[in-house]
Amino acid sequence: MLTGGTSGIGRATALQLAASGIPLVIGARDAQRAEALRQEIRTASPDAVVDTLPLDLASLASVREFAAACADRFGSWRALVNNAGVMLEPTRRFTADGFELHLGTNHLGHFALTGLLLPFAAPAARVVTVTSIAARFGKLLFHDLRFDHGYRPFRAYAASKLANFLFARELHRRSAAEGLGILSVATHPGYAVTDERLRSARGIPERAIAHDYAAGAGPNVLAVLDPGLSGGELVAPTGRLRTAGAPGVVPPFPVRNEELLAARLWRFSGQLTRVPW
Repeated sequence: MLTGGTSGIGRATALQLAASGIPLVIGARDAQRAEALRQEIRTASPDAVVDTLPLDLASLASVREFAAACADRFGSWRALVNNAGVMLEPTRRFTADGFELHLGTNHLGHFALTGLLLPFAAPAARVVTVTSIAARFGKLLFHDLRFDHGYRPFRAYAASKLANFLFARELHRRSAAEGLGILSVATHPGYAVTDERLRSARGIPERAIAHDYAAGAGPNVLAVLDPGLSGGELVAPTGRLRTAGAPGVVPPFPVRNEELLAARLWRFSGQLTRVPW
């Protein structure tokens, strides 16, 4: 299963996973774009098995409907790629449930979705959660998760990406401690832009530190397919700045008091989404 597969890195991830023979269920807000992607995948990989379902991670009702539909139509699942997200919204916006849009979509929606799908996970199922190098600059202000006391786009985005990273790592720890049977991995795509932009004059200064969406999807694909992963890893570009290069396991982002912070985030997330697990 893949969230946010209709554009950018999500689309590239979908095309590459389908080409590898992985059956796909793509959750997307826009049904027309989802169907267009399904047709594109079938053209590129005629034997691919691809289904689409509506999913808006900014609505917990939609998340619940998607999880229920997946359980009803497909039964168990082997991999979930938590890829969808919003980035650098210029003004503060909120989800249908009143959460700040970055945290609500990027983290809380995926936290709830993963918890709701957990009972249907196949043995050794994988959960791949997309973070960003921006997580290194993120701060979680539990007293002000809506940014009522000052909103800045990057601050909100970085906080949500830190939450993604902490969620992936905490899920690994809980799976090991509680016998959940889940292999949880964090990925970050590097600095990914369109191939057209890289080839353009505008992209000349970026070529040393950026790569295209196809390369940016590499960490997601490796995290789904690599049999050598054991859980808890960060898969990212292995270039010097971690912004481009071949995907591989890299050192995790340094987070002060990571386990305490992750456990607190987990408790808050269960309370806010009403999906405690």
